[in-house]
Amino acid sequence: MSVLPSYPLRALHLVAIWAYAVSQPVFALLQGNPEFLVVRGATRVEVAVFAVLLTFVPPLVALACEWLMARVSTRGADLLHLAFLGAFLVPLGMLILRKFGVDSAAIVLVSAALAAAVVAAYVRWRGVRLLFTFSVSLAFVGLLMFVARAPLVTDDVDGAEVTVPEQVPVVFLLLDEFPATSLMTSDGVIDAVRFPNFARFASDASWYPNATTVHESTTAAVPALLTGRLPRGHGLPTLGDHPENLFTLLGESYRFRVAESITHLCPKRYCPRERAQFAPRLRGLFADVQVAFLHQILPTSLKSGLPSLDDRWGGFSKELILAAGGSDELFRVARAHPLSPPDEFGRFLDGISRREPASTLHFLHVLLPHSPWQFFPSGRSYGASPVPVGLAPGLFWSDESWLVRQAYQRHLLQVGYTDRLLGELLAKLERSGIYDEALVVVVADQGVHFIAGEKSRSVSRDSIADIAPVPLLIKYPGQRAGRVDSRAVRTIDVLPTIADVLGVRLPWSVDGRSLLDTWKGPSTVSVAKIDGTLVEASFDEMEDGRRATLRRKAVFGRTWDSLLQLGLPPALRGLNVEASTRAAPGSEVRFDNEALFATVATASPFVPARVTGTLEGIRVSPEQLLVVAVNGRVVAATHGFRIQGKQRFSALLPETAFKDGFNRVELLAVEGSPSAPRLTRLGENRPGFDALRSPTEETPSG
Repeated sequence: MSVLPSYPLRALHLVAIWAYAVSQPVFALLQGNPEFLVVRGATRVEVAVFAVLLTFVPPLVALACEWLMARVSTRGADLLHLAFLGAFLVPLGMLILRKFGVDSAAIVLVSAALAAAVVAAYVRWRGVRLLFTFSVSLAFVGLLMFVARAPLVTDDVDGAEVTVPEQVPVVFLLLDEFPATSLMTSDGVIDAVRFPNFARFASDASWYPNATTVHESTTAAVPALLTGRLPRGHGLPTLGDHPENLFTLLGESYRFRVAESITHLCPKRYCPRERAQFAPRLRGLFADVQVAFLHQILPTSLKSGLPSLDDRWGGFSKELILAAGGSDELFRVARAHPLSPPDEFGRFLDGISRREPASTLHFLHVLLPHSPWQFFPSGRSYGASPVPVGLAPGLFWSDESWLVRQAYQRHLLQVGYTDRLLGELLAKLERSGIYDEALVVVVADQGVHFIAGEKSRSVSRDSIADIAPVPLLIKYPGQRAGRVDSRAVRTIDVLPTIADVLGVRLPWSVDGRSLLDTWKGPSTVSVAKIDGTLVEASFDEMEDGRRATLRRKAVFGRTWDSLLQLGLPPALRGLNVEASTRAAPGSEVRFDNEALFATVATASPFVPARVTGTLEGIRVSPEQLLVVAVNGRVVAATHGFRIQGKQRFSALLPETAFKDGFNRVELLAVEGSPSAPRLTRLGENRPGFDALRSPTEETPSG
């Protein structure tokens, strides 16, 4: 006869332990990061179903397994019950140890030992079992409180009752994570070689090279831009917290074509949102919560391969598919994720037509050139990395300056792709006959910096010169000649400017000012952090920071070829390595995703140009120059780095380096002088290899 409780009591105990270990910590995680649910537009029903499934399904599945085992062996069912209790307790132990700052893989063993001790006490003492019985109330109360308090979007408010005398087409392109210096040459002008469409647009528009954002985070920077108000408190990017915005201003007078990527500021009456089916949305929520929860309980050494949470609020598992060369379409089928930025941009362009009335707002917030970086300027993808190259745990850039430069390299390539899309937008506006008469606004929410050892998207005195300045270009109706306006303007000035152009009197107070007015602007730059504190800098400090960034950027040269040849000595560019290269005895290179090199299709939108892997059997110092050769020709340079005791490497190759079918990829060490280098082959891919490796993290852990 079993000494353990009846099955109803077992169910209560499993639910209680699961609540302590998983469901309640997940609820606390979501309540502490309200943007997670808001950005994905979760409904009350969706949240309630998610909470019920998370709270009860795993314990009830465990109980069902016990009941089935009891049909065979009562003792086996008892042991299985204790095993489930112990398994449920392990994440609780890990969570507690992580809260105390323990960051070692040993926490798994310690948590397992603690779980075993609690299970032993459960078997021996009735009081422990009673505690578990009464603790089940936590699961029910926590579930009800979470569902009741979960932050959700407000769907609708009334539009402003205003008159719009000047009804002209408004085209608003909002870009993301885009420092103004990325567009500039060392002389501080727009780089017409790499970014011809931005330069072309600037020749017709007003460029504000000293424009700055007012917040470091998208969820506050975008509402500030669309309301004309400085961020206050900890408001969410929702209509409920920002009812007075661009969309409610024009909603009663304009026809809307609006695509918001992160915010929910446009009322449903003007902007009906397409929603994926309920079940795929729910699966996507569970998948993203799983990644976020694992980040919370796992020590740094066990997070290898987990997608970075970064400053995003969903779609984390998407990167695992893209890293393996999969497509966005595959991910949407798997998780019902919204359209990818390229697809979203294509849909936006398709909707622009000369048949639209003049009083039309075309608004698109596209997550470009935001990471994950995966596009060449041509639009071809080389696949997203699960962890952005160069990014160490805690969202800090690595101390390895080479890896940070690689991240900067990939960012600039994605800026090139963004430039390509801007060119398509300008061409579509011209074909549609609305370009000349339209008010066209191109702006970004905030920047990003590439400073080794600094937190990647957090503003500080060291990073404000990269986080604050953003591209701002406005072509006013009828404007045909470009001009440069060097005033210290801010993104909160955009909405008052739109209202001024349309002749609208704003029915609410704003902090920004119309750019059509004559005024000097603030004397300092001020950017708010997520915690509400302000980081300020004088314009002399901002100018010094901009010059420092442009000096760092100078290592990439002036062309795309020079950018992709980062660190590659001229004597090695295109060098034939077939004849004179010796092999390093005992060394072996294990390429990630090696199978992709064997099945290249040069006409495909994907090219396996992101080459990463592990070097074994030989020790290579971080200063050692390494090169990658494809089909016998040197095409890229890199350096090694160490992570979790392994020697890793990462390089981005030109998309033109490959041919159809099998491609031979080699990693070589460079010795001797730059003018007379000697190469040693460390390893190469294997013909016929067809096992797709799992992608691994590209970044040192510290």
